[in-house]
Amino acid sequence: MAVLAFTPTATAQPLTSAELPAVEWLKFQVPAAAQPDFIAQDAAIWTPVLSSYPGFQTKEIWTNPDRPDELVIVIHWNSFADWQAIPKNVLDRTTEKFHAAMNAEYTPEATGFRLAWRSDSE
Repeated sequence: MAVLAFTPTATAQPLTSAELPAVEWLKFQVPAAAQPDFIAQDAAIWTPVLSSYPGFQTKEIWTNPDRPDELVIVIHWNSFADWQAIPKNVLDRTTEKFHAAMNAEYTPEATGFRLAWRSDSE
């Protein structure tokens, strides 16, 4: 019987750069019937605003098959500083426009993540 040995090819080492990539993660409770409109309005209102700022990379909207009333928006930024550079008045104005378009207010559970390690960082 052969014994397999595992040798890790990458080790978890924190990155030290001040300009690490960031991921914005926003979880919303949206009734399943409202999700197509939510996604369309988000694409029409939020995406053009966010993508006009330096550092925006991509944006995705995920559904949760275990929770049909849950959507998660994932936005990738070049850096945490780029993400945080969007003026508050722009965020407030865009939020108001989105809520008006939806005829409802959706408040996200918001979390942001900074990169701690990735396989190609060595």
